[in-house]
Amino acid sequence: MLFSARDGSLPGASWAWKKVLRFGVVFLFVIGFAAVLWPSVEPVKLPMETVANITLAPDISCNLDYDKLATLNVVKVAQYTRREIIVDMTDEPVPYTQWLDEPFLKVPKGNEGAADGCSISTPVSLRVPQPPKLADASHIDFGVATSIERLNESLNAFAHWAGYSRSRIFALIEPDESGNGFQDVMAKADSLGINLHITVSEDNYLNRYFALIPLLEKNARETTQWGCIIDDDTFFLSMPRLVDALAEYDHTTPMYIGGLSESIPQIATFGMIGFGGAGVFLSKPLLTEMTNVYDKCSAMDFTGDRRIAICVYRYTHTRLTVDHRLRQLDLMRDASGFFESGREPPLTVHHWKSWFHADMPKLAVISELCGDSCLLRKWHFGDGWILTNGFSVIKYHADPDKDDPTMEVTWEPHNGANEESYLHELGPLRRKDENKRSFQLVDAVHEPKDHVTQWYVMRDETNGDQVLELSWRKR
Repeated sequence: MLFSARDGSLPGASWAWKKVLRFGVVFLFVIGFAAVLWPSVEPVKLPMETVANITLAPDISCNLDYDKLATLNVVKVAQYTRREIIVDMTDEPVPYTQWLDEPFLKVPKGNEGAADGCSISTPVSLRVPQPPKLADASHIDFGVATSIERLNESLNAFAHWAGYSRSRIFALIEPDESGNGFQDVMAKADSLGINLHITVSEDNYLNRYFALIPLLEKNARETTQWGCIIDDDTFFLSMPRLVDALAEYDHTTPMYIGGLSESIPQIATFGMIGFGGAGVFLSKPLLTEMTNVYDKCSAMDFTGDRRIAICVYRYTHTRLTVDHRLRQLDLMRDASGFFESGREPPLTVHHWKSWFHADMPKLAVISELCGDSCLLRKWHFGDGWILTNGFSVIKYHADPDKDDPTMEVTWEPHNGANEESYLHELGPLRRKDENKRSFQLVDAVHEPKDHVTQWYVMRDETNGDQVLELSWRKR
């Protein structure tokens, strides 16, 4: 077979080019198919660095206090932010919730002037009212039935409202088996400015609780106007406000003042009584009337705060006066909606270390700088972050309107309660924002030169915690 060289053709060339072309088409098709369907891959993140057994995100460039992080129970830091707050005291009325255009946690571009890579360079100025003067509460006696251990644990909380107020606290204590606790507790109370009196009783708790009535009556002074029975976790946010509130009532007549439970099922169970954790106030004339029938009342089967109510109802003409500022706080697990509501703070709170957690002594530290009227004040910033002073810094997924009066229902129902069960004390209400972002107060310290530092933490076990450090000072 002859092959012509005139057209430059070679044997099989046409077949070879067709094969190459087909291979190329198939290759491009496969590449395109893979590009569409192959799962996307997240960019590789730099590993977090571990220092002093605490893991840090790679972009944290500031110096941190690792001992402080340990006390905050933070072992993995995803973000750390510092912000300085300057307090402006004013004699003018200040609403409990203030709306500001200024952002709170948005870091300025370039963060010019920052002392380190974690600080927001520009301080934020917040208005607060002038703090109230130290109250003279020498006309109020408090009674508590507890153990020496629980009393010792409660003294730091008592110091906020009872310290240097001239009020007295009478404690009925079960016998201390170690025999060493009373002297230490008395010394601690004295160092905190608490006028504490301890009486030992072998009665059980419920009998000791009711026995506080004759104890208060016996020790009443000529100037005594009120006896108040509390639990060892009853917390008064402001003694000046309490003194002003009691001044609204006539202490020269028999008066029984208390707060109801926030939950209707609790009221159905225990009745229309002054719930003891909120504080039960008995005027001096009523203390005398109840002491006169003490034997009859102490023989009743009713216990605790219910025995007080039934004794009043059966043997006197006095009836309960409800003061809605006295809070039992029968709220389970998460009471943040109550504290973040922006409403006027209550006179008392209860269950803060049992039914839910809110460290009231830590919350109250900021009052060392700006007074009791500074507690739980709320500032809504332009970037949507909301500071509730001493409790939290939050950002709602669905931010309520400026004039929205509702309280977020964050707590869990108890004893068959539903939303309607809480309206009589807490309404109007709104549903829980499940996507709310929340920094919760973990620690607060009053520092030299009249500074207060607060640490708020947003927990995230998977990605690491975010820490917000707020440094407060006066202008």
